[in-house]
Amino acid sequence: MSTASPPAGAPAAGPPAPIALDGLAWGIDFLDAILVVSLADAHLHAVWSHPDAGLRPEELAGTLRDAYRVAQFASRRLGASSPGGHERRGELSSPLLTLELPLRIAVLRHVRGYVVACIFEAAMPLGMARLVASRLANELDPELPRSLGLDLGHLPDPPIAHRPAPHAATDEPPTTLSFGAPRPRRTLNPPRPSSVELDRTRRLLAYLEAHAPEPHTARLRLALRAGLTLIALDHPEALGPEAMVLLESAVEEILGLDRAELRRIA
Repeated sequence: MSTASPPAGAPAAGPPAPIALDGLAWGIDFLDAILVVSLADAHLHAVWSHPDAGLRPEELAGTLRDAYRVAQFASRRLGASSPGGHERRGELSSPLLTLELPLRIAVLRHVRGYVVACIFEAAMPLGMARLVASRLANELDPELPRSLGLDLGHLPDPPIAHRPAPHAATDEPPTTLSFGAPRPRRTLNPPRPSSVELDRTRRLLAYLEAHAPEPHTARLRLALRAGLTLIALDHPEALGPEAMVLLESAVEEILGLDRAELRRIA
């Protein structure tokens, strides 16, 4: 499901049209949502959410934006006293923020005037979540506008707000978000590969590890390019036909071979 929030009452020269995220999200295991939120006003520029995730992106947009602004504030405070901290203000304004919860992991990155939030199931390895989030942010970078008319690296520090505790029975309870709400774990049941396909996949993995420029990172690079997890590569018998095609294309790119040559030698 891919949706985006159009600006209400915006003038003709308002924010640029939102971008579709379905293609970026396709095939990435344990990915629940991608949110692209403006740091200036918390406008939800683009969003993809898995239909089984049970998330409410419109509610999460402002909260995640505020969380990232607080992280920027903390980053500047922590880095101000370090050598060269003031000269590296731009870097200090773009921290990587990771939120780990029992049910989910969220990785937030600053891309131009936006924060890109990638939300995963807790089953996603933390290192892989960060690498996938980095890849998605890099792919989104050229699609986002270069300027919003505001220097986002020098936004004022966010105020520290304290919500008063309810003092009467008539007080409404605080609004809660569904970021950590439990939901039935979705199961993917792709068609099982044939013995021929499975044998070819194992030969591809072996050939890549034997001929990649940096063999110790070969599987990691393959997982990132194919949009799969390292666990999936360890169990090729569970991959569907679409994943087999992605693996073959990724091996071609890593080794710089065309398909005919790869099929001849592996």
